[in-house]
Amino acid sequence: MPKLSITLACLLTIFLLSSCGHFLSNPRSEEKANAQLQLAVDMFNERKYTQAVEASRKALEYKPDMAAAYNHLALIYMETKRYDKSIEMFQKALAAQPNYPEVYNNMGVLYNRQGKFKEAIVLFQRALKDEKYVTPQNAHTNMGYSYYRMGQMTRAKAHHQKALDIMPSFCLASKNMGDVYVKQKRFKSAERYFDQATENCPLYQEARYKLGLVLVKQGKRRTAKAELNKLIRHHKKGPFVDRTNEVLKYLK
Repeated sequence: MPKLSITLACLLTIFLLSSCGHFLSNPRSEEKANAQLQLAVDMFNERKYTQAVEASRKALEYKPDMAAAYNHLALIYMETKRYDKSIEMFQKALAAQPNYPEVYNNMGVLYNRQGKFKEAIVLFQRALKDEKYVTPQNAHTNMGYSYYRMGQMTRAKAHHQKALDIMPSFCLASKNMGDVYVKQKRFKSAERYFDQATENCPLYQEARYKLGLVLVKQGKRRTAKAELNKLIRHHKKGPFVDRTNEVLKYLK
């Protein structure tokens, strides 16, 4: 299972979601804060976490009540496994902007990572109550993962499907749905969803690796080899490269 959806769309619309406060009277401060936050997003995407933290804190110097900057700091701390700091920043984001569905979703992701699935579900539900939430597919598939880990496959499928109804090309939801069907040993159905994930996201290592595995399970060794070789051609390193090479050795 890859890292769950951390509201990447939030990072793209981050400026729209930050709280306003008294700094609206100072457009220059607002502009500088937004520029620093964009820099933080760029650094985060490049995995330059120290620089991302520095830029996020600089944004808060210009705009101390900037909820999006606190949310972004929380994401950085979560990605670097500083979970206590992450929770602290999420709480500060909510103090600045109580109705912030992306924060509830992201906190739910953190709880999922800690195995606190029931607590995570409450947060995803809170995010989905907000009619202005622009990426509800994230909360649905993250909640689906919570139910999957709790062994409640019917509910897991229902939420992954809701995510796909909202965004049919959502690769994580497709991959997660495939995981559910694998758990139920329904390999043909799993194949369909893993294939859908790789169709929409050709460089999605986990989805292609798992597609290869379910093809092997169904005796489709030639097709499995073709799919796994695609992964090796496109990736020289990554979390599934070594595993793929091992399966390919088995298939020789």
